[in-house]
Amino acid sequence: MAPATKITTVDRERLYTDLMYRFQYVSQFVGFDETDIKAIKAAAPLIAPLVPVIVDAVYDHLFSFDLTKEIFLQRGDGFHGHMPSNLNDLTLESEQIKFRKDFLGKYLVKLVTAEYDAKFVAYLDRVGKIHTTTPDKKSKINVEYIHCNALFGWLHGFLAETVDSLPQLQGGPEVTAARAKTLAAFSKLLWIQNDFFAMYYLRDSEVFRGNKPAPTSVLKSVGFSSERGLFTVLAVSAVAAFAAWQFKK
Repeated sequence: MAPATKITTVDRERLYTDLMYRFQYVSQFVGFDETDIKAIKAAAPLIAPLVPVIVDAVYDHLFSFDLTKEIFLQRGDGFHGHMPSNLNDLTLESEQIKFRKDFLGKYLVKLVTAEYDAKFVAYLDRVGKIHTTTPDKKSKINVEYIHCNALFGWLHGFLAETVDSLPQLQGGPEVTAARAKTLAAFSKLLWIQNDFFAMYYLRDSEVFRGNKPAPTSVLKSVGFSSERGLFTVLAVSAVAAFAAWQFKK
């Protein structure tokens, strides 16, 4: 008897050598498609005015634990200013923190405005890569994955509790469906970004990459079909979560 559900064939090697193929596979697996992208972009008017609030909240939380705060004693890519030498001197007003907050703010805007194409997938990959000591980046920052994953979990939990109460998404069946779709879309995107972090901590790909870092270029663009595939971000769930929190007050 034939299986009830069509089985999609996946090229295991391409998952580790082709960024777009990996993105499309994870997207297909979690059910992230064009309707989710549309829901994310529709949320942009709620998010844009809240970017500074979201950025401050993310860094407040990162500064509430010594192990995540001390990460910022390391010089980040592109920063050339003064670096504090100890946790007591490191504050939310330090030069590097302002520099990183600016980067996070731009990241948040990009998530809800960018075209979800090969260039965007390469950007998601870079966001994950810059948190690890891969050979093809200048800084030596390596954020242990436990902290990245914990922050993803904190934001996702807050998202689940707050987005459901957004006043703009209350009403009849149609509005209720839109609220559910928005929540699901940001949740899926959060885990897709998380995968672009995890791939640099796991050793699954070594057999395919010959112990070399994953390529930064996208080898082939494929569509949304059955035939294909602390930061921030971190920030993606915070985007919708803080929008909910702001309008709930």
